[in-house]
Amino acid sequence: MKHEKTVIDPKTDELKEVNNNFVQFYKDSLDFVIEATRENPTALRVFFWLVQHMDNRNALVISQQALADMLDLGRTTIHVCTVYLKEKQALTVFKSGNTNVYALNSQIVWQDSADTKRYAHFDAKVYLTEKEQEDEKPIYSTQLIGHAIKREPKHKKQPKAA
Repeated sequence: MKHEKTVIDPKTDELKEVNNNFVQFYKDSLDFVIEATRENPTALRVFFWLVQHMDNRNALVISQQALADMLDLGRTTIHVCTVYLKEKQALTVFKSGNTNVYALNSQIVWQDSADTKRYAHFDAKVYLTEKEQEDEKPIYSTQLIGHAIKREPKHKKQPKAA
């Protein structure tokens, strides 16, 4: 199975090989993984779930409730786990309204080329759950990420009489 792909560098228009579907852990960061396995395995589970779903800049936008739902944990447990992971400097949590932006420490785990690490906190993959959304269904639904399909409203408004 090939894990590299060829892309065009937008700055130079040159072809370059990049990792595809690849996550690297730095050897000196494995002490964190071993320690967390012993001290807080649930926090490590949260960490690896974030690794699994992060974008190639080490970030994921997801609410605490959605994260709890996805891992079948309580919100308090998620909070305790993120406090632990922040203390271990494994992640940073930024707020965006009621949503969290989880940015994993690029000195522990990284998915893209090393020269792009400085952009780690400015790109994010958004992860939403249906449970968090308003009761009324949106006008657009997505079948695949980035492919919006217009939905017809249940009750069409009657045109106003002139």
